[in-house]
Amino acid sequence: MEKERHILRLIFFFSCCCFLLRCTSAAAADDNCQPAACRPTEPTIRFPFRIIDQQPSRCGFPGFNLSCDELNRTIIRLSPSSSYIVNRIDYLSQAIYIDSDFCRLNEINSFNVANTPFDFSSQRSYTFYNCSLRDLGIMYPAVQFACLSSANHSVFAGQTEFFRPGYMPSNCQVLNTLEVPVRLNGDIRSELELRWLIPSCRSCEMEGKACGMKYDNGQAAGCLGSSPGSSNGAKYGLGLGIGVPTSIGLIGLIYYVASRARDHNETHHQGTDFLSVVIIPQPPSRTGLDRSTIESYQKAIFEESSRLPNDDSTCAICLSDYKPKESLRTIPECNHYFHVDCIDEWLKLNTTCPVCRNSPESSSLIISRSAMSTTSIDTS
Repeated sequence: MEKERHILRLIFFFSCCCFLLRCTSAAAADDNCQPAACRPTEPTIRFPFRIIDQQPSRCGFPGFNLSCDELNRTIIRLSPSSSYIVNRIDYLSQAIYIDSDFCRLNEINSFNVANTPFDFSSQRSYTFYNCSLRDLGIMYPAVQFACLSSANHSVFAGQTEFFRPGYMPSNCQVLNTLEVPVRLNGDIRSELELRWLIPSCRSCEMEGKACGMKYDNGQAAGCLGSSPGSSNGAKYGLGLGIGVPTSIGLIGLIYYVASRARDHNETHHQGTDFLSVVIIPQPPSRTGLDRSTIESYQKAIFEESSRLPNDDSTCAICLSDYKPKESLRTIPECNHYFHVDCIDEWLKLNTTCPVCRNSPESSSLIISRSAMSTTSIDTS
């Protein structure tokens, strides 16, 4: 009964430790700012950006919130009424590239990055034209928006500085002029470029370190001294994951040894004398027959016209046919024949016939010494 109580206490102790480990691991995971993505093919999101509902607010910089839409695409919202698909993020250059999306609503809206954390310096003025032209080459280097064009007209967009109003064809009307953030030599139809200056994490990226919030400096950001994706929370969780199970194992081992020692003392006090146990030596195992027993089995010379009692013509050990003048040996009782060299080596390691597995030693037949003489096999 006492031993059962010890086992129950040990199980309860381990259960409490496992519960504590789960709680601390969950807290460490919540404290850890790991990279995330809306789906495997989407851009990897880390500081200064964060995905709402996937990463805690302290994992991103104010104004750098992203989200996932119903198709698990990465979305950035620049204003309450304008959201864009994120194509890629260059953390070293501190630039995020978004879908221009001029075709989605089939209209040209004003693109405004005011009241956002992004820089205005990459913005360029573009003018959109609606032209009824057959020769599209005269609009070079403007680009055509096929999604906004039809069979009767074409919509073009070009940098305003290249197209003066007095030099435009009369059949072209200005639709709108926008300030659009496009990288140098970029295509306004494919993606737009948004750059940020604050927070500055270039030095961290170049050194292969993670960038994040410096808790002791308020809103300031800086290098955290580890690779992107790891943090103090991850190190803390790793320490817990290794340290707690190790401690539990050591405590359990000590508890087990103490219980065994206590059981030993109780048994000793009951008068059990362990020194009185008699160890009975076991006889050594036998692997085969001795030489004299093997030599006592009859040996014969195989002749060309010989016929063995069991119609054996092949040695079951080496699988070779018997040849004239070869010496054969037979095993008593079962009367199976083998090459002398083959069966002698076999019986040194085994006590049974290789064919029928009968033990010659169990035979009641006593072979006299006269049977050891070499004879010829009956050919009649």
